[in-house]
Amino acid sequence: MRTHKPSFYLKTCAFLWWNWLYATAVSLCLFLLLGSFYYPSTIGLYVLVPYLSYTILFRRDEVNKGNPWPSFSKNFPGFRCLQEYLGLEFKEPLPKELVEAENIDEAQFIFAVFPHGTNVDYRIIMDGMLGKVLPNVAKKLRVLSASVLFRLPLVREFSLWTHCIDARRFVAEKNLDNGMSLLVIPGGMDEQLRTVYGKETIFLSKRKGFIKLAMRQGIPIVPVYIFGCSDMFRTSNAFFRFRLWIMKTVGACIPLCMGLAGSFCPLPIKTTVVFGKPMAFEIKKVGAPSVEEVNRAHATFTDAVLNLFDEHKNALGYGDRELHIL
Repeated sequence: MRTHKPSFYLKTCAFLWWNWLYATAVSLCLFLLLGSFYYPSTIGLYVLVPYLSYTILFRRDEVNKGNPWPSFSKNFPGFRCLQEYLGLEFKEPLPKELVEAENIDEAQFIFAVFPHGTNVDYRIIMDGMLGKVLPNVAKKLRVLSASVLFRLPLVREFSLWTHCIDARRFVAEKNLDNGMSLLVIPGGMDEQLRTVYGKETIFLSKRKGFIKLAMRQGIPIVPVYIFGCSDMFRTSNAFFRFRLWIMKTVGACIPLCMGLAGSFCPLPIKTTVVFGKPMAFEIKKVGAPSVEEVNRAHATFTDAVLNLFDEHKNALGYGDRELHIL
């Protein structure tokens, strides 16, 4: 059910952990940016330049291949605290096709996750949990993430340690060619900016790239819905047009939202991850789906997401809501 009441102690721990992580990341970026401007001969030369040189010249392959740290994802106290705070869990039983794939070494999937939410906090804290329900699939999973994340100190490291890779097309294709599975959040910044507290809205009608990718590679797509994601932060629609302009012009999303006590910590909302059945689409010409085939597959997938939401919403306490697709 949607009701979830963590203890005061757990709320306090989650509040401190998550705000500490955000504050540390923001402070570090500001320190390097302003420090390099005001003290270029010290901070710029001895801190920023070595870091950028190391990450760009010597560790660039990490962005394309990933550099997961499973024990970190599973055991980092901040993540474990947030998992319990949100009551994060995977809805069981999982589709039998996913369970059976655990015994097939060559099995690959593209997990398409909705919604993005104002912040995609659930993604990073569920990383260490996926191995408990789908251990073999999780070992070969990579998460497509915005390129900007790999340019920010600490954010870059947290992203890489939790299975993230650059979301560029050639990177995705190469990882699929190497036998990896992918997790994508198709709504991206458009969905993030349009998230409204208490409403289930996803940005999918114009998102066909991941469908085409799956059809070219011949890999099934698994629809995934995160119940609770839309309620994690109270949102504001103020300055929407201006923020939309910034997103389209600069490529940066600025959601106006508040979590617990007005902070970066999500509200204590029960969060449930629901997996749909893998969907494979046939095409006439291998590796080259036609426009009609892509459109037909996209329509079928859209219906599957709607059905997945409707199938589980009553049991999870969301029977009063409808899923809107933009």
